[in-house]
Amino acid sequence: MFPQSGTNAVREHYGSVRRRFTSYSEEDFQKKQSAIDRAFVEHGVTFTVYSDDQGTERIFPFDPFPRVIPSEEWTLVEQGLIQRITALNLFLHDIYHEARIVADGVIPAYFVESAAHYRPELKGLDVPGDVYVHICGSDLIRDQNGCYVVLEDNLRCPSGVSYVLENRE
Repeated sequence: MFPQSGTNAVREHYGSVRRRFTSYSEEDFQKKQSAIDRAFVEHGVTFTVYSDDQGTERIFPFDPFPRVIPSEEWTLVEQGLIQRITALNLFLHDIYHEARIVADGVIPAYFVESAAHYRPELKGLDVPGDVYVHICGSDLIRDQNGCYVVLEDNLRCPSGVSYVLENRE
């Protein structure tokens, strides 16, 4: 929402969001946040932290401030994510077929073979369209220069993917 310049100015494309949110009193904002929390509980949008001794369900964190990404920035993000997921599919195809990345010494074989989700029974198996990654949850942030960076790709079972529709309610 804020530029990296250190000023309190709001990025131009956040103007309407800023106007909307600054029109709320603190009490109005708290009421809206409480309504969101209640709706999440009622719809089961919760998660359990199993490492917590209490093991209680918690409301999925939800920031009511939308992330506004201008179309020209989104086009760049989209192209980058397509490239990234294509590379992941090519990597998985190589691992389960020729394994050139291992043979060329780029990645040691034990890194692959000891990976928790590596499946040796898939060696040589052709998958339709060479698509191994059917859904991907890439965690994006902006770095100190305002550029988008992927923190990680969740391929197995992207956490939060089931919350996307609920967040749009």
